[in-house]
Amino acid sequence: MKQEFKKSLLNYSLNTAIVVFAALCLYFAYSLIMNTSGSGSRGDKNAADTTKKQVTNQPNLSIQINILNATGENRIGARFRDYLKQKGFDVVDMGNYKTELEKSMVLDLCGDISKAKRVADALGVSQRNVVTQLDKTKFIDATILIGKDYTELKPYTEKLKNN
Repeated sequence: MKQEFKKSLLNYSLNTAIVVFAALCLYFAYSLIMNTSGSGSRGDKNAADTTKKQVTNQPNLSIQINILNATGENRIGARFRDYLKQKGFDVVDMGNYKTELEKSMVLDLCGDISKAKRVADALGVSQRNVVTQLDKTKFIDATILIGKDYTELKPYTEKLKNN
């Protein structure tokens, strides 16, 4: 009888430990789900609202741009990069275009021409020179082709007015 009592006490203890362990696992799973989903009730709503406000205060930040120099001259792209970064655009890459162009152009690569038009407006490029050329292999929204008319565009005209 003493042997049976020890066995039942051991079973009772082990079953209690299993129930406590299972309850802890459920608590941690619930806690993990509530923290990662963002729907927790710890007052996180204000933090999410300030993030949204910050994004809407800089509407150009979500536009990623590639700048290609098609003038045949050096350091033109760097001036455009600095100007666009001041305006809040995300300049991802720079380089040289394969040929020289007379007029500057903005290419819409993602299918959202409004983003390319915002870039063109910021630079002073004519809306006629905004062209859609979809390229899903590139993870950028627009490409700027700087032509030989670069001295007529805002990075140069505004810079000259400020000096």
